[in-house]
Parts: sequence; C-alpha cells; structure tokens
Amino acid sequence: MKEELIGNIKLFAKISGKASLAWIKVALIGAVIMIVNIVIAIILLGDNSGGGFPASAHAGILGAVMGFVFLFMVEFWTALLLTVGILAPVLFIILANKNAIASAVYNVWKYKVADFIEPKIDFYINKMLQKQPGFLKNITEWSVVKVKLLDTINNDSQTPKLQKRIIKFVLKKIKMDNVDLKNPDTNLSAILSLKIRQFIEGFAEPDLKLVWILVGIDIVLIILAFVFNQQ
Repeated sequence: MKEELIGNIKLFAKISGKASLAWIKVALIGAVIMIVNIVIAIILLGDNSGGGFPASAHAGILGAVMGFVFLFMVEFWTALLLTVGILAPVLFIILANKNAIASAVYNVWKYKVADFIEPKIDFYINKMLQKQPGFLKNITEWSVVKVKLLDTINNDSQTPKLQKRIIKFVLKKIKMDNVDLKNPDTNLSAILSLKIRQFIEGFAEPDLKLVWILVGIDIVLIILAFVFNQQ
C-alpha cells in the first residue's frame, strides 16, 4: 500500500512536470511572437515618414487612440502586426493553460492513475450534501449541480491543485443530459465517476496544431507588413 502511494506520488509529479513543460512550450512561442512582431513593427514604422502616431501620443489617451486609428489607415499591415504582438501574450497564455491541462488529463490515462477520481467525487458530493442535505431533490438541471460541485472543489484546500484542475476540467466537459437527477435511485457519484473515467480514456493526446497554425498566420502577416510597408 505504501509503495503504491509512493508510486502514485511519483507519477503525479511526472504528470505535473509534463504539464508544466507543455505550458512553457506554448508560452515561449507566444513570447517570441510578441517580441518579433513588436520589433519588426517598430522598425517598419521608423522607415515610414508619417508621424501621426508618435505625434498624437503627446496629446493624451484620446490622441493616442486617434493616432493608432490613423496608423491603421496609413500602415494597416504594420499596425495589425503591432497589435497582434501586443495581444499575443494574452492569447498564448490562454492556449498554454489549455495545453497544460490537456496534457495532464491525457497522462492521467496514459499512466493509469485515474483511480483518485472516484473517492474525490464521493468526497465532494458528500461535502456538498452536508451543507444542503435536500439539494438534489429540488434540482433538475445538471448545470446547477455542476456549479455547486465546482464551488466545493475550489474550497478544498487538501487535494493537490493538479488533481482539482483535472476534475474541474472534465466536469465542465462531460454531458449529463440523460441523467434523471430527481430519481431517488440515481447514484450521482457512480455516474459522475464513470463518465469522467470514460472521458479521460477517450481523451486524445494533445498537439500544438492550433499553435503552429497561428505561427503560420503570423509569418504571413510579417511578410505582408514588409511587402506593403510605405517607404
């Protein structure tokens, strides 16, 4: 029993490491895009004899906004490149978070350590019902139960963050439309555990396809900015 516990701890440490690496990969690509886009946009704007944006920036926030609009009018592709560079961190951090949790879910199945789910679901449902014993009797919508469960998970300070994130991620994805919550014979814990396990078992290995598509689009944008740059 002790050896199995130690083995699971090591596996979860490995899964956490893989998830962190998956996050870093995407975030790093986003950082590179941000730096490259902004530097190229500044260089191209420096080659442009128009001074609408820098000059208007001295007129305050409104002037800066008007200058940015003017910049789009005279140097559309360069302005778009600059905008993408500024927004890239936000977009790629969102993608990095999704890639990290997807990696964790996939590796939970790969390393066959999904056994932690069932006792955790039992724990969260029991905890939820301790506060509101008759909660499920008056609920017909799974979305209401899901919100309550997610809130219970968020307030759990004992479970490792990675395990909580995996359960929360899967809870948001599974479908419970065919489950009669008002039926007294409905075993919510068993149904949730089964559906979560089925979801994890059918979860495909995550890839960076979307990230590389965005990189390709950005490269095209850089080319267009150079081609249409006004000298």
